[in-house]
Amino acid sequence: MTDRAKFISGVTTSLGHSEVHTPSPEPATAFSDSDEDAKLKAAVALAVATDRANELIEQMAKAAENTGWQVHRVSNPEDAAELIADICRGYDATSVLRSTHGVLTDIPLDVAVRDTGVTIDVTESTDPGDTTDSSEREEAKKAAFSADVGITGVDYAIAETGTVVLHPRKGLSRLVSLAPPAHIAVLRPGEVLESLDELFAMERADFLSGTLSGSMNLISGPSKTGDIEGTIVTGIHGPLEVHLVILGNS
Repeated sequence: MTDRAKFISGVTTSLGHSEVHTPSPEPATAFSDSDEDAKLKAAVALAVATDRANELIEQMAKAAENTGWQVHRVSNPEDAAELIADICRGYDATSVLRSTHGVLTDIPLDVAVRDTGVTIDVTESTDPGDTTDSSEREEAKKAAFSADVGITGVDYAIAETGTVVLHPRKGLSRLVSLAPPAHIAVLRPGEVLESLDELFAMERADFLSGTLSGSMNLISGPSKTGDIEGTIVTGIHGPLEVHLVILGNS
């Protein structure tokens, strides 16, 4: 009996069960897709995201509200910029940090925020694997923890769970969505996948092609934690409040 089987047998016996279920020696086949199969599944996931964009946005909005996102709907880039500036003003923010997501440069965000007297800067990566100089990473880390609001786009969103998915990389430190007390994510139609199955299909295809990012953040509402008695506390390990701004579908 292998060490793993002995461990499982011991746990099973300790739990008072007479029947011991030992693990199968057969290798897992969940990720046995060929490159072509993986590419096909990823292509289908993207096609569904495009073809059902409006429907998936509605599902995403409802699920996001259920998980604690404050959901806002705007019809054009100018309204999105003004809304975000108003949210920053509502927090009495003096420092805002944003990612380099394309949606944030497609809307007049920087001008709108600066017009309120708030400083807005672009994040740099703080990940150890990034080639940025270590002193620059430390400065970026300090900027993230001193910012009042962090603003990102999304890499994907999951309609089923109300989840925003971010892949940390140069121009998107994971801290921009984690360190400031408030996080604003801007979402466009076509960026919403139906479920986690589609997300994992995308990740699998990226892995096989060698383009998979080192990690990803899945954000489903504000940061929450619970003690052994089940008491839930919000904002302990991340933002106390999170806003989802849905662009182009009001």
